[in-house]
Amino acid sequence: LAAHPLTRDCLLGCASVFLTAAVLDGLANRDASGKLPTAGLWLLRGGWVLLTTMLAYQGLRTHALPIASAAEVLLSIAWGLSGLSLFLDVTFDHRLPTWAIAGLTTACLVAASLLGVGEHPSGATGKPLIAMHVGAAILAYCVLGAQALNSAAYLLQDRAVARHQFGGIYALLPALVPLDRVGAQLMGAAVWLLGLSLVIGATDWAQRDLALVAAPKLVAALVTWLACAWIVLQRRRRRLPGAAFARASLLAALPAVVALY
Repeated sequence: LAAHPLTRDCLLGCASVFLTAAVLDGLANRDASGKLPTAGLWLLRGGWVLLTTMLAYQGLRTHALPIASAAEVLLSIAWGLSGLSLFLDVTFDHRLPTWAIAGLTTACLVAASLLGVGEHPSGATGKPLIAMHVGAAILAYCVLGAQALNSAAYLLQDRAVARHQFGGIYALLPALVPLDRVGAQLMGAAVWLLGLSLVIGATDWAQRDLALVAAPKLVAALVTWLACAWIVLQRRRRRLPGAAFARASLLAALPAVVALY
């Protein structure tokens, strides 16, 4: 059993669980009883447990963190994004839209299945801190992804309140105050995690004769960190209230996409 990597059918099967969760939550407006979104949330939780088991299997099989290939990174991002949403729900009673989280997780799983999880030697062999560097970066991008969704939800809800529209999709979104509060906490966590990753990554880059191949990702990550740090600083100085903070958070996610690519 330990000799076989994760198969495409296994990844697609897990993706189908998250896809079903997204569909059930998306049909919430047609269900007055509230059973569909509840079922979608429990499927999201069950899918995360299944994905955790798959990543644990992959890590134990390769004796390394599952970050050695593009497919494994996508699986780790899917795990981190869905896990973070469940953490926010349990710890802060702040529930991001299940359909959005489950939909993004499904997309990551399908992309990983197309790439395939095979045998890929890791460049972090003999360098345990590089695994920490990559892991911290992936977690930071998961946090930024969650904050992007949180910010989009805030802007939609803010628009709904301004226009006195309270039905449809707006009824599925959290209130403005918890969206704003949790957004600030997420951005602070992103600054800390990405800063840790940058310090380790820059040190390793400097020791490898300033390898040009890693420079673009490092620069994009640095731009992302500077943008996030500036947003947090302006937020604490009360210069980025509400909607302005949400818009700035969405803009900060753009260089993160470049760094992740």
